[in-house]
Amino acid sequence: MRIFFDTNVLISAYTDPHGKGTCYKVTDYTLRSPHHQLVVAQIVLTEFERVMATSFKVAASDIHAILFDLNEEEVVRTSKKPAPVSVRDPDDAFVLASALEAQADVLVTGDKDLLVLGDTAGIRIITPRALLDMLKKEE
Repeated sequence: MRIFFDTNVLISAYTDPHGKGTCYKVTDYTLRSPHHQLVVAQIVLTEFERVMATSFKVAASDIHAILFDLNEEEVVRTSKKPAPVSVRDPDDAFVLASALEAQADVLVTGDKDLLVLGDTAGIRIITPRALLDMLKKEE
């Protein structure tokens, strides 16, 4: 399964001090799984870097180490056109369009503006909890 992660999921995963939260679990599982591919867009990594530095005051060297690891996964270019569905946040339209262009099976996010779209956007949009439940059923 091709799993596209939104910025908020990655932020939650990499700021989880004990590695026990749902976002950490789904990110770790996806990174380790031979059956799933973590997919992100450049727009997600750019926002990740900015938020980690400004909101969480993470050292640049630590952020770059994380980005190095994430760049080992599939990183797609940010879509040049927004998604054809209406979303409140213009950046979300580009995240959604990038997930669609990457032909991801699911877009994992905690963003209510994206979650409200459900399956109507041409891709299944789910919470980290829903992904964890799906992954647990596979075991």
